[in-house]
Amino acid sequence: MALLAQRGWVISVVSTIKNANRYRQIMTVGVKYGFREFLTETKMHLLSDKGEKVLKEGDSGEHVGKLSRAARLRKALEELGPTFIKLGQILSTRPDILPPDWIEEFQKLQSEVPPSSWEEIHAELVSELGDLEALFSSIEEEPLAAASIGQAHRATRTDGQSIVLKILRPGIEKTIKADMEILHEVAEWIHKHKVDLPFDPRGVVKEFADSITNELDLMHEGRNTDIFRRNLEEGEQAWFPIVHWDCTTRRVLGLEEIKGIHLAHWQEAGLSKSQREQLVRAGAYTVLRQVLELGFFHADPHPGNLFLLDDGRLCFIDCGMAGRVDEATTADLATLIHGVATSDIEKVYAAFVSLGDVDESTANVREIRRDLQDFLDQYTGVSFSQIDMSAVLMAFTDGLRKHGIKCPSDIVLMIKALTTIEGVGEELDPEFDLLAFARPHVEAMIKRQYSMKAIRKRVQRNAGEWVNLLEHLPKNLGRIVDRFSRNQMSMHMDVEGIEDLNRTVHHSSRQISYSLLVAAMIMASAVLVLAAGREGDALRWIGGFGFFLSFSLAILILLENFFRKR
Repeated sequence: MALLAQRGWVISVVSTIKNANRYRQIMTVGVKYGFREFLTETKMHLLSDKGEKVLKEGDSGEHVGKLSRAARLRKALEELGPTFIKLGQILSTRPDILPPDWIEEFQKLQSEVPPSSWEEIHAELVSELGDLEALFSSIEEEPLAAASIGQAHRATRTDGQSIVLKILRPGIEKTIKADMEILHEVAEWIHKHKVDLPFDPRGVVKEFADSITNELDLMHEGRNTDIFRRNLEEGEQAWFPIVHWDCTTRRVLGLEEIKGIHLAHWQEAGLSKSQREQLVRAGAYTVLRQVLELGFFHADPHPGNLFLLDDGRLCFIDCGMAGRVDEATTADLATLIHGVATSDIEKVYAAFVSLGDVDESTANVREIRRDLQDFLDQYTGVSFSQIDMSAVLMAFTDGLRKHGIKCPSDIVLMIKALTTIEGVGEELDPEFDLLAFARPHVEAMIKRQYSMKAIRKRVQRNAGEWVNLLEHLPKNLGRIVDRFSRNQMSMHMDVEGIEDLNRTVHHSSRQISYSLLVAAMIMASAVLVLAAGREGDALRWIGGFGFFLSFSLAILILLENFFRKR
């Protein structure tokens, strides 16, 4: 363990030295947008050789003085580039750890940047796909869109099919890898200095690392798109693009070109009321079916990712962000909504605890139940159709944040998908009620939970475990009785924080021992010097050496305490 810790320390030091310029840039931007106090509190200036100078002399932009703290951080993330923009976008999906005003601000993060040159993109395509002339009759040099991580170009295959090529920016992996090293170090640093944040920075960075890894593998998005399309029902009014796997790699994704009306511009397109109603119902049905029945869903169905096709179907694009939930989770969601509709505090509490993975042994159960009851009182006597699903789900995440409970990431994505599609529905058709539309799905799930088929399935699933327990019960009981009769019973207990206490006690006892040793050496040296008189040169030299050694040890003890605190 000591060897591993030492190796981790060496890697950390090497990483800090290698990324010194980037650390300095981060601190310069932080000071510019008014975060000097936070950088001082976390001692982040120690991560750079010029950190102290940046904190003292850095330019605090006067133009940001009137902006909110959330707006200043958004601007800082945008200035720091693609990795930090993506981090902010991930945080914008976490209402369980950030308040609504921060979520709203981070949703404004813009990743549009000037495109890479065609020469660079062409070199990437040749490197990934080989002979382009064998695959394409033409590729447009002007990109359809350019974002911080990649850009898209229209192309025509040799067989005449129009497709879109999504290509990662050259060198983006190297940039993100370096920034991720820094983010991991900063998260550990902030955790070490116990800064009061509403979330665990290490957990957020780990979750972000998993997400960005998927985004840098375009085959991941291709697989998601294929799964969504295969899961479509016959006659369903939705579509997902066809993936052209022969021109898809980790860095290039070939997709069917979607031609239709982009829902981000539905007002300019002049869609009729009946068209908008049909689109809203198609989108809501697809997302609800994915969440409540399939357990694998498109997590970001906002208007920018939706197209109205010429045949009236709704097409979902950009399938890189997807979530997966099991049957128990979707049942808990149905129980939560049904419990609110029926004002059943027991159902709501059980769903809250299960969905939030709440540890009842450490949580304040009484306070949680009181807050849930206060929320339920708002819906007492209210019909099912009058309940706002977004309000219910946001109240759930607000409750998690208030009680310091971290929601599992896939649950957060599920909530994001449902609230996003509800927002789309309200924008296109203000009269649309997602919860009323979802009622048949929710009631069907509740009935399935308690149907004879479901009960029989649960019994069958658990029967094997019960049989295994009964089979081994005599042997296990015999082993316990045997150990008890030989007086070999022992109990192991883990007490939270005991390791920190042990280290503190060990350090304190060692410091006391060293201090006593130094004091004894000083006393002995003084006695030798006094006993030497005028003629005892040898004793005087020994005493003088004792004084020197004592003071040296005292200085080493002070230095050890100083660096330990740092």
